[in-house]
Amino acid sequence: MSSDRDGSNRPDTHRSGRPIRRASRRGVIALGATGLLAGCLVTSEEESSDTRQTDDGASGDGSDGGGGGSSEDGGSEGDSGSDDADESTPDEVGPDGSGLVVTDATVLGVNEGGGRTTVRARLTVENAGRFEYGVVEFRVDAYATPAGTDEREAVGFEYDTERFTGDDRFDGSRPRRFTVEITFPDDRTNVRPDPDRYAVDAAVRRAEPI
Repeated sequence: MSSDRDGSNRPDTHRSGRPIRRASRRGVIALGATGLLAGCLVTSEEESSDTRQTDDGASGDGSDGGGGGSSEDGGSEGDSGSDDADESTPDEVGPDGSGLVVTDATVLGVNEGGGRTTVRARLTVENAGRFEYGVVEFRVDAYATPAGTDEREAVGFEYDTERFTGDDRFDGSRPRRFTVEITFPDDRTNVRPDPDRYAVDAAVRRAEPI
């Protein structure tokens, strides 16, 4: 039987007569230390979690910054590439980007023979773009207009390819005129071979810069 620090030798007893075992100050201190340690572990885990989140956030900011830097580098490289592309001459330019404009399409004459009808037309084309061309291709469609109506009957079409040399390249100095013939069977229309009863449309299909 151990004596308490207050000098009492009388054991504490429960009402049932069994002695009550009190926790010593050492045990209380040990228990408190255990709780504190447990609390430290939880706090450490939370701090670790906070640290990870902060690190993640920092690394996220860093990656964002790095991404922005690479994006800027990519942008500068892209700008450089576009400048190079602007300075270089492409092999071919699409119709929308060619700058070639058909300003007039006039029917010059209509002839019949051998069961076929030929519509001869003249195209006037301007180069409003920044390239000079060596090859230009057009599609020309011919229409017949029956008397007494404004409706147009599509009767045929033709592809026309014009080529230019280095000494006579198609630049923007002046309009160019091309003559095109569209031939189709006579049975496509009952309209008589009169230039006033026919019309043509033309569009650029292909352009190759020099």
